[in-house]
Amino acid sequence: MNIAICDDEEFYVQDISTRLDNFTQTFKDIPLDIDTFTSGKDLIKSFTKKKYDLIYLDIELADSNGIDIAQYVHDIKPNCMIIFVTSHMSYVNQSFIVNAFQFIKKPIESKLFIEEIQRAIKTYRSFTKSYMFPTSNGNLIFKTTEIISLETSYKYYKLYSTRGNYYGNSKSIQTIKKDLEEFYFFRIQRSHLINLSHIKEIQYPKVIMSNGSKIKVSKKRYKDFKKAFNKFLDQ
Repeated sequence: MNIAICDDEEFYVQDISTRLDNFTQTFKDIPLDIDTFTSGKDLIKSFTKKKYDLIYLDIELADSNGIDIAQYVHDIKPNCMIIFVTSHMSYVNQSFIVNAFQFIKKPIESKLFIEEIQRAIKTYRSFTKSYMFPTSNGNLIFKTTEIISLETSYKYYKLYSTRGNYYGNSKSIQTIKKDLEEFYFFRIQRSHLINLSHIKEIQYPKVIMSNGSKIKVSKKRYKDFKKAFNKFLDQ
């Protein structure tokens, strides 16, 4: 996971870097490759060559504005997570306009820092995790972000993806179905699992997915669905 830290105060660059180093001593399953910057212009220059997955970014930099940098980054890589770290709470509203992942106030509170890096890693996994599906077209690999929904019956499944629709034997994907629910998927019906990130509209009792399909929400699952979807939006 590629991470950048950018703050014109060297203290906070070192502080965040040390916190991340300490975190990796406990959680070693995802290696963190960390670059540090005290200049926004240097960060942008590096970003043109190395597309970071997570950026800790000050807003008021000596040579640039963090909000503008965030907009530039998201124009190139929309799923880059940006955590603003600043002492200026007046920028909170602006940070959400550029779809900030989180806003952390200086001085940094340890509990919140750990919670947010854990949440960022979970989100990163959802972007990069892949599964092999035995289909009628052979064994195909899909990233979780490519899966729109998964419909199953006793014998067969139908996978709706950004690359098309595929069929296979339901028994071959039992473990995959359970795993997907960790990556912002929700069982909207007993036989239908949907990717919350592919929901484009909710017209109760149906949700409209990114491929235009309309899927009915089970009445007894609707309350849990709303809770799960709101939690996803808060991410």
